[in-house]
Amino acid sequence: MYKLIITVFLVLFVTHLNSQIAIGPETGLYYRPYLFRVVSNGVRKKNIDYSIGIMGEVNLGKKLYAQTRIAYIFRDEAESGWIRTFKPDMKDAIMINKEMTLNVDVLYEPVKKTKVGLGVGMIHKLNAHVIQNFYYSDPQVKYFSPSAYYNMSLLFNQNLGRFGVTARYFFLFNSENIESTNSRVMDDKSGFTLGIHYKLFGYAKK
Repeated sequence: MYKLIITVFLVLFVTHLNSQIAIGPETGLYYRPYLFRVVSNGVRKKNIDYSIGIMGEVNLGKKLYAQTRIAYIFRDEAESGWIRTFKPDMKDAIMINKEMTLNVDVLYEPVKKTKVGLGVGMIHKLNAHVIQNFYYSDPQVKYFSPSAYYNMSLLFNQNLGRFGVTARYFFLFNSENIESTNSRVMDDKSGFTLGIHYKLFGYAKK
């Protein structure tokens, strides 16, 4: 994960030293609904979560830009509630869903200060796991496998001086997988983000 982050910054920023580079913090909203399915129970989560991170932008040429973002997502826990089965064994389950996102995008500026683009991204699970509680045995902890999930995205970026607003729709190539026969994640392959960034370094008024 860390090697990939370092490589992305080296490619986008170090190899383009003659281009204008802008870097700054970003915060925003993150929406990726899903169904947490545990034996007989299905809990649908539609929360709007919050994110905080850093973005960088480099000019690749006339009207062409590259951006990269790293953000931590403050995702809520998901609880299955009391599991109702004819022969009770599993009591309930709680999913701790910590994750970080990394995006690399290429954007075109058809109108001054307005950009549209395509990107690829990665969702990296940070100690994300499910705690499964039973009536007659010890609790079990099950982790996500693999720890990284990849996606493609469409985005729209509007510049307002040092400030910028980016809206993104993304789609995962594979649904998340938990190493458990009792718990699974469903309907989680698409989402939407809205971020506001501030170009702290490298901003040049045009």
